[in-house]
Amino acid sequence: MQQGLPPNTDGLIGLATAGDRAAMSRLLIEHYPKLAARVEQRLPIDLKTVIAAEDILQDAFGDAFARIDTFSPQGEDAFYRWMASIAENRMIDAVRAQKAAKRGGDWKRVSAGAAGRSSIACLVDLVTASDRTPSRSAGSHEAAAAVQVGLAALRPEYREALSLRYLQGLPVADVAARLGKTESAVHKLCSRGLQGLREAMGEASKYLSRK
Repeated sequence: MQQGLPPNTDGLIGLATAGDRAAMSRLLIEHYPKLAARVEQRLPIDLKTVIAAEDILQDAFGDAFARIDTFSPQGEDAFYRWMASIAENRMIDAVRAQKAAKRGGDWKRVSAGAAGRSSIACLVDLVTASDRTPSRSAGSHEAAAAVQVGLAALRPEYREALSLRYLQGLPVADVAARLGKTESAVHKLCSRGLQGLREAMGEASKYLSRK
């Protein structure tokens, strides 16, 4: 058993449903590879260049943080099945939105897509620069998953600012225009969002495996 981990998934679920956000983060990190593979497999082939599994999961994780108090563990792999259902609904919504945009003659990227897959490394670098983060204790894939989970746990305005600025790579001026805020306000949102992400990562580090 890894140091610092509850004895099993049930232990993490108990902590998460009681309001322990670090335990919730660890659950999501543990299930991330399986959920990402499931979403990737189920995405329509013609939409995989404009909808990224990572974006679907980020939205699904946000839902999970908000709704964990409604989760009822029943049967084997109950948490995974619950998360898979949430992700499935989010994927259906994204596919419908993209197809509606196509019918309207405006088929465009509605997620970070391929750019989001690579640019997550930028956020990993930003938040793992401190010894208080899991950077020195977790593998690169696990750290990337932890950043995705941490983003989902942020307040929506922080998450949106960080996603636009670092995942989609938009200049501050464009982010300001998209959000209807001043550039100064965007800088503050990003700064506070990164701080919140570092704190979330620091909390999650107690559950990240030691490499």
